[in-house]
Amino acid sequence: MTENKRIKQWLLAGAATVLIAGCGEKGSQETVEISPVEPTENMTAGVDIDNPLLQEWDTPFGVPPFSLVRDEHYKPAFDKGIEELEAEVALIIGSSETPTFDNTIKALEVAGKTLGKVQGVFGNITNTDTNDDLQALEGKIYPRLSQVYDGIALNDEVWQRIKTLYEQRDSLGLGAQELRVLELYHRDFTRRGAALDAETKERMKKINAELSELTTKFGQNLLAETKGFELIVTDEADLAGLDQSFIDSAKKKAEGKDMPDAWIFGLNRSVYEGFMTQSENRELREQLFGGYTGRAANGNENDSGEIILKIARLRAEAARLRGYESHAHFQLETRMAKTPQQAEEFLLRVWRPGLARAKQEIAAMQEMVDSTGDSYTVEAWDWWHLSEKVRQQKYAFDDSQLKPYFELSAVTDGAFYMANKLFGISFNARDDVPVWHPSVTAYDLTDADGTHLGVFMTDMYARDSKRGGAWMSGYRSASNVDDDNIRPIVTNNLNLTKPAADDAPTLMAFNEVETLFHEFGHGLHGLMTTQKYDRISGVGGPRDYTEFPAQILEHWASEPEMLAIYATHYETGEIIPTELVDKLKRAATHNEGFRTTEYIAASLLDLRWHMLNEEEAAAVTSARDFEQQVLAEYGLIPQIEPRYRSPYFSHIFAGGYSAGYYAYLWSEILDSDGFAAFKETGDIFDPTLAKRLRENVYESGASKEADVLYRQFRGKDPSIEPLLENRGFTDGS
Repeated sequence: MTENKRIKQWLLAGAATVLIAGCGEKGSQETVEISPVEPTENMTAGVDIDNPLLQEWDTPFGVPPFSLVRDEHYKPAFDKGIEELEAEVALIIGSSETPTFDNTIKALEVAGKTLGKVQGVFGNITNTDTNDDLQALEGKIYPRLSQVYDGIALNDEVWQRIKTLYEQRDSLGLGAQELRVLELYHRDFTRRGAALDAETKERMKKINAELSELTTKFGQNLLAETKGFELIVTDEADLAGLDQSFIDSAKKKAEGKDMPDAWIFGLNRSVYEGFMTQSENRELREQLFGGYTGRAANGNENDSGEIILKIARLRAEAARLRGYESHAHFQLETRMAKTPQQAEEFLLRVWRPGLARAKQEIAAMQEMVDSTGDSYTVEAWDWWHLSEKVRQQKYAFDDSQLKPYFELSAVTDGAFYMANKLFGISFNARDDVPVWHPSVTAYDLTDADGTHLGVFMTDMYARDSKRGGAWMSGYRSASNVDDDNIRPIVTNNLNLTKPAADDAPTLMAFNEVETLFHEFGHGLHGLMTTQKYDRISGVGGPRDYTEFPAQILEHWASEPEMLAIYATHYETGEIIPTELVDKLKRAATHNEGFRTTEYIAASLLDLRWHMLNEEEAAAVTSARDFEQQVLAEYGLIPQIEPRYRSPYFSHIFAGGYSAGYYAYLWSEILDSDGFAAFKETGDIFDPTLAKRLRENVYESGASKEADVLYRQFRGKDPSIEPLLENRGFTDGS
């Protein structure tokens, strides 16, 4: 998953909210207008010279000096950043000169540098190392930023300058990048509502401000609920089935809370999946399952049911004001799927064989239970555990055999090796670069000729101050508008369980290995860009395309040639045995019915929430009832929960994936078809294909429409057949 990291994207790309999850108090509903007044002569006058966020960073590569930043620095830094941005925009609209690309579009591109710096640090720190004070500040800052951005995006004088340039675009003599940026600015401002009448603009500003508050509160509720649940085990017999490193980690967590005779398991996804898969205690599995799936839906102060309803209603109203049937229609207009109906049709094409396979899987698990003499009916909290039992029985291996060959540092080196073989780039660890947490590692990314491409930083472990999941984000994006060649600072974030002992190895399940390769792909997409303008650099592009550069790299992780490089036993150095690789390949589609069904169930739920028109959204009075109704209509079986239920579906209610969670599967058409091209050559590092992949995908950002970029790489439109084959499905199954 990517975090939308660029201020220009938050401002212009049509999103109604700031895309970093958080929480806070209700902010002012006053709108912010930009008046054409001159900025102060010295924009830094009165700046607190002790505030590191407002200083030039004399650090390697200009990385933020994290150790110097205190919580109290953020508010005045935001104030100064907003002041500068508003003054810079005031200069643009107050100019008496005829609009040109340079005095309007380029000027907007470079405006708000201080605010971008501050927001980059604040947004990332509140996701990776937050506290109560920062969470409270989020609730004040994000609604305010929404108002500031609306004050620009809905300003008629800004809009008229952009509109004038767009209408004259064919006679301006612009280069390809400049023309693309101008077209996108015009589209972005149009979709944001710049052409609406004054009354409608005022309503849009209020909607956006309220949505910012609501999505921030949603994210905060989820974090509180995730941190607040603990499964406390006091009887050692109840640990049956759990591997020793897992037990040791739970013991260390309990000792940290002065409970030396207990073991504590939380709701971090790695912990949850590990416990649900390994634990022999069915009652405890049910308790953990209830804690995970009941988050933010317990009727307490962190319940997000009403927040979900308000978000759905406001998004539906905003869509209607913009002239769209629903929020989903608005969102998908610029994506590869084009309409929610096409996205739904695509999902159902894969849903049907997936659900059929899931029913076969549940039957096999029930047969296993019955054969042992147990009398229980398989339920949702049994699936992970029994599916692993079936896999062990069918393929004669389990994750405990694989994990010793997937040690974190070796897996990371494997990803770096892959990138070097494909693209000629190198990652050089740097211990002189500031980091925000001791577990973070920084790398200098260089091209084959030694050119600096960017800074790559990894934050791999779970902690209470960090949000869940895995994602790529950035502190700085690439730009070369003034020939200053600013290179990106990109982060990859996972939530692996930290070993109990500091010197113990971090052993990974293979699905965690795939996640690391996935986020690494997002990182390369952000780091390797060659685009001049922030608007089209890095991970820019439609949501159902931007997962492609991440997902295609997952294919290399399981290739025998790659495994021979990085899958070595952490103690002996032995390369993973061929028989284990063969078993891994044969079991690749095991439990695919479950994985497909739980994912598509969440994707369909997302679409249906956002396909509601204003009247339909107003008629929904219970988030849980609506969710159950939708899932029943599609025939979801009770033994499978959607990957995300609405109250903890942060992708769509606190992030940038609203009406877009289907994007992972849509992008799988591209990544499956794209990797098939490498397989067809007989060389997974084919240099000709790798060059086309680099130039047309990782370097190209949003410089062209997504389907054009893909065809330039692949030489043809993608086929869905490799996707169905990879999942073990056929159209007739």
